[in-house]
Amino acid sequence: MGSRAGRGVPHLPPGRLNRESRGGNRNTRRARAEGGPAIVRPSDLFARSAPDNPGASPKASRPAAADSARTARKPTGDLATPEPLDRPDAPFHALAQREVGRILEAAAAGAAFEVETLHRIVAGMTKSILSGDDLLVRALTEDDPTYDLARHMANTAVFAIKIGHGAGCRTEELPWLGLAASLHDVGMTVVPRHILDKPGPLTAEETSLVRRHPEHGFRILLGLGDAFEWLANVALQEHEREDGSGYPKGLREDEIHEYAKIVGLADAYSSLTHFRPYRDKLSAFDAVKELITAQRTRFPDSALKGLIRGLSTFPVGSHVRLNSMEIARIVATNPAFPLRPVIEIVAGPRGERLDSPRRVDLSTNTLLYVTEACSGKILG
Repeated sequence: MGSRAGRGVPHLPPGRLNRESRGGNRNTRRARAEGGPAIVRPSDLFARSAPDNPGASPKASRPAAADSARTARKPTGDLATPEPLDRPDAPFHALAQREVGRILEAAAAGAAFEVETLHRIVAGMTKSILSGDDLLVRALTEDDPTYDLARHMANTAVFAIKIGHGAGCRTEELPWLGLAASLHDVGMTVVPRHILDKPGPLTAEETSLVRRHPEHGFRILLGLGDAFEWLANVALQEHEREDGSGYPKGLREDEIHEYAKIVGLADAYSSLTHFRPYRDKLSAFDAVKELITAQRTRFPDSALKGLIRGLSTFPVGSHVRLNSMEIARIVATNPAFPLRPVIEIVAGPRGERLDSPRRVDLSTNTLLYVTEACSGKILG
């Protein structure tokens, strides 16, 4: 949902979430969301030695001594990472958006749903993201003047995978992170459409309703069973913030699930770079600047570094001015030369649009270089 819920209202007081163990029935687990001792941090989101079974879910590779303190925080070891939907021409973003839409409809109706199909799509999405920026470009550039929740959730999955990869997540863990991101706002089904589309400030009552969506999502995802309790926790905590300023419990630092930190950052980035009824969208460059300056205390350094590495110094889709005074759009990054991306020159020195954009790889063209980032609005 991004930052809308925080407009004009104080943050909720700090609270605790009790996830002592995976034991107990579902009613007991739901009751724990209301308060109790803090949760501990999962141990191994970021890269370390490869697990014996690379196809297994992340919990399988955790040190045994840490397991008892970290239950219900990661996918269980008996769940295997799914085989990706492996089609070279697969429109993963559209497939993810459609499948998320189906899940949202089921959740709104109180009906049961499965996530295995979505997980396979996200696994294929991950493979595509690691091989190129096509999905990232699509997630950044596809927009319209209405808020589409399913599209936002699919976009957030793309950004979370990019941020996680930039932060050093193990490759086999990225489909799990992407699944969590693609379901993070399932609880928004409790919010009426007129509130989502409202252009002005929310009333206190409306804000309170929006702020209940993480707990609503938590309850929905618990319906998937014990094996996906970690998924419910991510949905519950993705609006928590490192400095304790988030909601619904005001958790901070090690109390917050590592997936929730990355998904929360991806959610904020997605919200900033896309239309919302209450504000204009930012350029990709300005969104990164906002997150690493004005909002830097709200997210851990590891995730912010992943944002910069994963979405580039000059993010794909953003616009820059060249030393020739021409304006170009970033179409791909060069990891070995982060200041020399692949660009498409779209406007001349006086801002006139070119009929045929010219593609240039700045890593091989030493005569051109980026002098500054600029807004796409300059093109009119």
